[in-house]
Amino acid sequence: MSTIHQILKQYWGFEEFRPLQEEIINTVLDGKDTLALLPTGGGKSICFQVPALAKEGLCLVISPLIALMKDQVSNLNKKGIKAVAIYSGMPYSQIDALLDNCIYSDVKFLYLSPERLTTDDFLARIQRMKINLIAVDEAHCISQWGYDFRPPYLRIAEIREKLKGVPVIALTATATLKVVDDIQEKLLFPKKNVLRKSFVRKNLSYVVRKTSNKEQALLDILKKVNGCAVVYVRNRKKTKEFSDLLNKNGIKSDFYHAGLVTKERSQKQDNWVNNKTRVICSTNAFGMGIDKPDVRTVIHMDIPESIEAYFQEAGRAGRDEKKAYAVQLIENGDILELDKKIKEGYPSVEFIKEVHEALLTHFRIATNSGMNETFEFEIASFSEQFKFPMSKVLASIKILEQQELLRVTESVFSLSKVKAIADKDALYKFQTDHAKAEPLIKFLLRTSEGVFEDFAPVDEEVIAQKLKITSTDVVRQLNALHKYRIFFYQARKEKPQLTFLQNRVPKQNLRLDLEFIRKRKEDMEERLKSTRQYVTDNTICRTRLLVKYFGESLSENCGICDVCVAQKKSGLSAEDFSKIVAAVENELRLSPLNTNALNEKLKLKKEDLNAAIDYLLDSGKTVLTETGKLKWQ
Repeated sequence: MSTIHQILKQYWGFEEFRPLQEEIINTVLDGKDTLALLPTGGGKSICFQVPALAKEGLCLVISPLIALMKDQVSNLNKKGIKAVAIYSGMPYSQIDALLDNCIYSDVKFLYLSPERLTTDDFLARIQRMKINLIAVDEAHCISQWGYDFRPPYLRIAEIREKLKGVPVIALTATATLKVVDDIQEKLLFPKKNVLRKSFVRKNLSYVVRKTSNKEQALLDILKKVNGCAVVYVRNRKKTKEFSDLLNKNGIKSDFYHAGLVTKERSQKQDNWVNNKTRVICSTNAFGMGIDKPDVRTVIHMDIPESIEAYFQEAGRAGRDEKKAYAVQLIENGDILELDKKIKEGYPSVEFIKEVHEALLTHFRIATNSGMNETFEFEIASFSEQFKFPMSKVLASIKILEQQELLRVTESVFSLSKVKAIADKDALYKFQTDHAKAEPLIKFLLRTSEGVFEDFAPVDEEVIAQKLKITSTDVVRQLNALHKYRIFFYQARKEKPQLTFLQNRVPKQNLRLDLEFIRKRKEDMEERLKSTRQYVTDNTICRTRLLVKYFGESLSENCGICDVCVAQKKSGLSAEDFSKIVAAVENELRLSPLNTNALNEKLKLKKEDLNAAIDYLLDSGKTVLTETGKLKWQ
């Protein structure tokens, strides 16, 4: 076996690579900059982890998602591969120690966010690390034409000057041809090199179903299709509402969103992964980095804002290559909502400035101050306080991030911190006077190195296990030590963090790049136009529409989406069937008609007309009234 096959067998237990993985790995080992395009579930991580293990030194992995970083680091450590991550919320002493470990110990993977690339600590030590590869995950974030542009990604190019000769592998599941070119340009590829796996998922049936009752449609689908499922909804409130609906109807379900505390999110996720929960109802916060192959159904209750987002989320179904379904439910008002997103997605410049000013006021930032100050941020309470629509606040903050005026990180689980305030004599006296606190104080002094000089991370649950008390008791005692000024205790943070990147200036002096905003708005309009076509065009194979968006053309239809299944039932060619369906649609949009009236108007063969009607009824686009007429939904 070659070295890379030995590594694959030793750490992952696989005899063979998935399609395209080996080719990508060998290209990286040849020292070539490589852009790897693999759909969700295509095994992107192995494409940089295996070549990094095959070479001496450390792989620098740049990722925008803290949860994803922590998940991958945990998985690597479980395999006996030393990996670390640096993210917001960590105390300086911990970051300092991790960077030293990357220089002096056998760390193989260093994960960090792009914001960390240009910090003094990192730049001072990067050239002392033996870096063998730079891996850029979610690489579409570097392109301003991507659906999730993040300006800090542009800084990746800067460190290439300090790491000359170190190859780059960029990875993404979703990139249009325009974004593919932009990624390579921004990462300073000397020569274009794209390895692309087909976006076609031969086992995944895409379905768009129009309905006047989404709740009933959801129940019908989950009763018809066995196995575990993900149900995506737009907001946190609906995650619980739909989960409650399923549980009441005998379908074991749970809900998930970013507003839950870390421990609760982890428990819900583990229950679903281990099939203790059949269905998870979630916002788009769920799914990244979760390698669960046996998802049979992914159902979207609302229309996503882009084909990229939909393709990534839908692609979590059927990773085991067995038959699976990706179902988009729509009702009459959804298309209008899609059109409204343009206004919500790009508020007026004046409103954006209002939000920025309100944030500064909310956190009491004075003029000419605020740069690099970080605060816990809860967008729902902020929106309510200032009477702003939350959707417009979210959009405004995204634009302010792209203009590099502020940064919002996802909620993170960062350990609590302690620092000794009292001197050793005062500590001894306190222990004498408070015997119950003695075990905790001794434990902190014994396990928290440098606690008199700097903050030391502590885990309340670990302490509880060691001292054989409850974690609630640990927290209570730590708060008491804080109150008596024996230790400074800062409890763990789990809320999103907002950082101001520039000092406050008067509102009228705030400068925004209006041309950039205009171009991004135009790009969003194009993406929504493509999304609209996907959910409304009933004449083109769904798979064909999706992969065309990413620049791939198919010579034949997929044969398993709702459009193809209906066409096959009719016995007509795809083109003829599409024409008949379109003709029936046009008539029913004008007024409800029975089958005979339709036949008189269209002069079609009875079996052809019935096939078109069956398709429109099955897809929920048409309903049968009590008087026997077909009515357009």
